[in-house]
Amino acid sequence: MAETNPNSGREMTRSRAIPFSLGLSENDRLAVHIVYGLYGAAIVFGLPSVLGVILAYLKRGDLEGTELSGHVAWQIRTFWIQVITIVLAAAFTATFILIPLAWLVGGAGWLWFVYRVVKGWIRHSNDQGIKDPYALF
Repeated sequence: MAETNPNSGREMTRSRAIPFSLGLSENDRLAVHIVYGLYGAAIVFGLPSVLGVILAYLKRGDLEGTELSGHVAWQIRTFWIQVITIVLAAAFTATFILIPLAWLVGGAGWLWFVYRVVKGWIRHSNDQGIKDPYALF
């Protein structure tokens, strides 16, 4: 962007500094943190996990072959298994007789979701990959 210096009448160029790094590795690491953050919010509110899985799917292709690809696979798998437990709990609730089983499935699914979010986020914060993103624990 060229501006005119009022004192000298000459044009001067000013470079604009961007307040964050555009290096792919920095932004990719941030995206994985954001997904874990959205999943953390989903522990209480539920719906932010949908935004998290959308971001994980968007970043999956960019992270193919990196140490972060295991985290993205872990996050996507965590979301879909949690959806399955919610659907099962809802189906059990609809039968009325199986409401205690619905509470058990829903509670166990919620605890499992919390475990996966905490484990994944701690490993990511410590610059560690997920060894087997398709394992349940």
